[in-house]
Order: sequence, then structure tokens, then C-alpha cells
Amino acid sequence: MKYYFFLIILVFSFQNSIGQLKEPIYNVYEFGATGDGKSNDQKAIQAAINKCKETGGTVLLEDGDFLTGQINLVDNMILFVDSTATILGVQSIKVDDYPYQLINTVYPNRMLEDCQRRLIYGDNVKNVTITGGGTINGQGDFAPWKNVKELGTEKDRPSILAFVGSKNITVSNITLLNPACWTQVFIESDDIHIKNIIVNTGSLSPNRDGIDIVDCHNVLIEESFIQSEDDGICFKSGSEYGCKNAVVRNTVIDKLNVPAGNCFKLGTDGLGSFMNFEVSGLTLKNAYQNSAIVIESMDGAVIDNIEFHDIEIENCGQAFFILLADRMRTVPGREPRIGTISNISFRDVRGKNFTQQYPSIITGIEGHNIQNVIFENIDLKLKGGIESTEQTVMEYDGKYPEGSKFGNTNASGFFIRHSDLITFKDCKITLEEEDARPIVVDVDVIKMNKENSNF
Repeated sequence: MKYYFFLIILVFSFQNSIGQLKEPIYNVYEFGATGDGKSNDQKAIQAAINKCKETGGTVLLEDGDFLTGQINLVDNMILFVDSTATILGVQSIKVDDYPYQLINTVYPNRMLEDCQRRLIYGDNVKNVTITGGGTINGQGDFAPWKNVKELGTEKDRPSILAFVGSKNITVSNITLLNPACWTQVFIESDDIHIKNIIVNTGSLSPNRDGIDIVDCHNVLIEESFIQSEDDGICFKSGSEYGCKNAVVRNTVIDKLNVPAGNCFKLGTDGLGSFMNFEVSGLTLKNAYQNSAIVIESMDGAVIDNIEFHDIEIENCGQAFFILLADRMRTVPGREPRIGTISNISFRDVRGKNFTQQYPSIITGIEGHNIQNVIFENIDLKLKGGIESTEQTVMEYDGKYPEGSKFGNTNASGFFIRHSDLITFKDCKITLEEEDARPIVVDVDVIKMNKENSNF
């Protein structure tokens, strides 16, 4: 029923978005576009965009399929992809189609060399909207992009959307399909609003995240439907600017049962901060062996004041994975440091049909404890079925962090280590099969509260 609700919202929004056109209107056909899906319309679309440098306004694509390589957005413009139109990313490795461009950020940023190619690019722009009810298809099923044998190729494969150093950016009422890499990335940008979008990355190969927010402030993501091969929504921090003041609500994240990535994530890159988040009304599903919700400070990030509530979890490996660790990664001019994780709350979270037998994991570093995590009104129906209680639980080993790598620990519900204060209030955890392990195991935990909880 929830899927139909989102589709109704999207259709209604598409029908009404035509009234959002900002004068003057530049129809790409007037600049020589063919819209036949075969001829490259890059020059025509860019010519229409360039007119907005002088006047602002709307670039209109309608009644056609518009094949293009990279186009560069400008200030004070609307890119209006009508419901009758599709932008197709040209399948090409030529630098004329997708130039290699290092991002230009104010702060030294670890993401500098990632995501060097993109289909639609906003570089230090302001007041830009992408909308209209149409589709942008990255056509990522191209052999050089699809047959990826190892990670680390993000710089070679174009994202669909990328904004760097930008302000007041809206992406709404649009469908984004088949990216070659991350679907959309926003880096050191402020006032980002993503609303009523559909994303389907397909399950082609690694690194096809749904939404990536990197060191941005004042972010609102709402009323969207995300199907992704890799992380569904991922906030990252590659610089001291950090991620601050974010709201994510009323969105479905479907991980497509691909054995990579998680539904909702803070990290893995975590140098600066993640502060002041409210995440609510999410449906998180099909994360295969991985996690519904992940919070990681790996590279010195300060994580504080993060609230989750009203969350539905289904068909995931585990509900929660919270990790404070030290990879010794940094940026020029900053010594490596160990970060902090504090004041995290989960309220009204329900989970069922878990695919794995391992628990949720909360683990810090000896001498650097996770502080004040609250679980309130949590109802998890876990898989269970383990007959032994003799499992050893590794400390973080420096490799790419996933909750699944800790395996079946000696707890069936929660394994908690190196933490100061953990509170369970009105929580219920049940097991589908009998399990020899206790629901909760705590190691080096200074204080744990259990109020009206059945374990």
C-alpha cells in the first residue's frame, strides 16, 4: 500500500510541476536538439543552459529522448525534464563526452579524486532546480562501466548528478535510472532539497548508491523511493566541513537483495562530523546480509545528536550497526584522530524477516567509548537458531567495515562493547527459532539501563 501512496504523490506532483516554469523558457529544440535518442544533443542542451547565464530561466526538454554527455548547469536556472522526455547518458569513455574534472572544494577533502565524471554537473552554482516529471537514464549497462572487477573505479564512471560547492539546490519530481556509478552526489553544498524522486540503479556492479551527501549543511530528503545496488542513502564526510542539520523522512529504501551496501548510512568516510539529524518514516528492506541502519566514525568524525524514529525494517541482515574505529586516514594539514559517537536515539522501530543470525552491533575502541545510545519501543523479530555460545567477537581489523563481517557473535539480539551508557526502554526482541545465546551481551560497558524490556 505504501508504494502506491508514493506513486500517487509522484504522479500528482508531475502533473502540477509544469506550473513551476520560470521565464524565460529555452526549449532545447530551438537550439538544434533532435530528441531522437540517437543523435548527440549535448551541444544544443548546453547552448540552452548557457542562455540562462544572462537571464536565468528554464531549460525545457519535452517530447523526445535526448542523448548527451556532460552538461554544466549555471546559476538561477530550472532544468525541466517534462514527463514526455528522457535524458540519456551517452555510453562513451571519451573525455569529450565525460571530462575528468577534480572537484574544487574550500576544505581539503578526501573525495577529491572520486566522482570525476558526471552527466549533469553543478560546480559552485546557486538556485538550481531539476524537476519536471521526466526521466534521466545514465545507461550504466555499458561494458566498461558494468564489468567492474574491483572497487576504486568511481573516478572513471559518471554519476548522473553532481553538485560541488553549491547552494539552494532542489531535485524533485524526477526519475533517475541506471547510473554508471553513484546516482547523485552533493559535496560541500548547502540547502539541498530532494523530494518526490524515484531512483532505480539496477544491480549492475558496485558503487551504485542511491543518494550520496558529502559534507553538506541543511539537507532535506523526503517522500522518495530509492532502489539501489549499493548504499541507499549515504551521508559521508571527507572534510572538516562535515554534515550538519539533516532531515530524512517518509522514504522507501529497497536494497534489491544485492550483497553490497546498506539501506541508510552515516559513513564510511567520516573525517569531519555528522550532527543534528532527524530520520523518520522510513521503510528499509532487502539489505541481504547487511544492515538497515549504519553509523560509523572511522576517520575522526564527531557524530552527535542523531535521532531515528518510526522505522520499518524487513528482510535485512541486521537492524543496527554502530562502529567507532580508527583507520588513521586524514587530509593534508590535519593529524589523524579518533572521533566520537554520542547521543544517538532509536524510537518506534519495528523489524521482521531478518535474513541472518547475527545481532545488531555497537562497538567502540578501548578507551574511546560510544556514549549514550537509547533504544525505545523497539520491536525486532529475529531469526535465531544458533546452538553455541562460544563465539569470539573480533575487534575492528582495519578493513572495509560492515556489520556482517563480525558474523554470528555470542549474542542473538545485541552485542555491545566499549560503550558508556546504553538504554533499552519498552523494547521487545523475539526469536523465530530457539537460540542458545543471550539476547544482549555487553563487554566493557560502563552502564546499561533496561526499562520494561523483555530480555
